[in-house]
Amino acid sequence: NEYFGASPPADAVLVEVTGQQFMWNVRYPGEDGTFGRTDPRLIDEASNPIGIDRNDPAAADDVALQNEIAVPVNRPVRLRLRSKDMIHSFFLPHLRVKQDAVPGMTPEIVFVPTRQGTFEIACTEICGLGHYRMQGFLHVLSENEFRRWLQQQRSSGS
Repeated sequence: NEYFGASPPADAVLVEVTGQQFMWNVRYPGEDGTFGRTDPRLIDEASNPIGIDRNDPAAADDVALQNEIAVPVNRPVRLRLRSKDMIHSFFLPHLRVKQDAVPGMTPEIVFVPTRQGTFEIACTEICGLGHYRMQGFLHVLSENEFRRWLQQQRSSGS
């Protein structure tokens, strides 16, 4: 219950991760702190894989990436997991964090990375022939590096 039922700390970095064959779609809320609306009719696998509605003011400043997550060290991280197509299992083996992502559900996990570095994100649910390629990276940065990184992503219109 402490791991799954606890309320996340107010200073937690919120990141939404949507699994799909064979990648992790990552989204950060914009400066407003709110995720914008998504719509399945807006999905374009090349340019908008989760269907972000850029006409929604809350979505206009969301940052979207693939297979890359950056977070600050020693600060709680709140991951909101989704799946676009089938069961995936989000796994950070070096941080001992693992949670299934199931279509129609949005489980959340909170963890605190305690050392800087780059760590593998794996899928541990056999999700198809390309499962072995479903890999991403978690970059744990200093607080200042994270703020610069996030600002750079916002400026580049990700």
